[in-house]
Amino acid sequence: MVLHEVLLACNESSHRFFWEACAIVCDATLKMKLSRWLALICIALLLVYGASPYFSFWRFTAAIRSRDTGAINSHVDFRAVCASLKKQLVARFARATSGHKRWSRLGPTLIDAIVDVYATPDGIAALLANPGALKNLQTPQQFRFTTGKNANWSKVKYAFFTGPRTFLVEREGIKLQFRFTGLGWRLNDIELGLSHPQR
Repeated sequence: MVLHEVLLACNESSHRFFWEACAIVCDATLKMKLSRWLALICIALLLVYGASPYFSFWRFTAAIRSRDTGAINSHVDFRAVCASLKKQLVARFARATSGHKRWSRLGPTLIDAIVDVYATPDGIAALLANPGALKNLQTPQQFRFTTGKNANWSKVKYAFFTGPRTFLVEREGIKLQFRFTGLGWRLNDIELGLSHPQR
C-alpha cells in the first residue's frame, strides 16, 4: 500500500514536471518568435524611415515642377526658410554697405521685401529655378523678381542624412535642408552660398 502511494506520488510529480517543462519550452519558443517579429518590424521601420526623405524630396520636386502651391506649402517650413534667407542676405550686404547711413534705415526694409517675395510657394519655386537672382545680386536695390523656368533636378550632387532628423540635398551650389517633424520631411533651410558682392 505504501509502495502504491509512493508510485502514485512519483507519477503525479513526473506528470507535473513534464507539463512544467513543456510550458517552459513553449514559453521560450514563443518569446523567440516574438523577438524575431519585433526585430523584423524594427528593421522594416528603419528601412521605411531611411527611404522616406528621398520619397518626400521626390514629391517636393514634383510639386515644384507642377507649381502645386498646396503641395509646396505642405513641404516647406516658410518661417524657418525666411529666417535663413534673411540671415544670409543681411550677412552678404551688411559689410559692403556698413559705411552708408541710409543702409541702416533702408537696408533691412529692402531685405525684408526680398525675403517676403520668396516666402510663398511661387517664390520658392522661382528661387530654386533661378538662384542667380539672389546669388548675383550686387545691392538690394537692384533686385528684380523673375519666375524662371523649372529647375533641373537631375543635377543633384548630394542627397543624404546629416543627422537622425535632418536630410541635406545639394544642387548646383544650393543646399536644401529638410527636417523631420510630426508632419513628415519639410524644407527648413535654403543655403544659397552667398558670397560678398563684388565691388
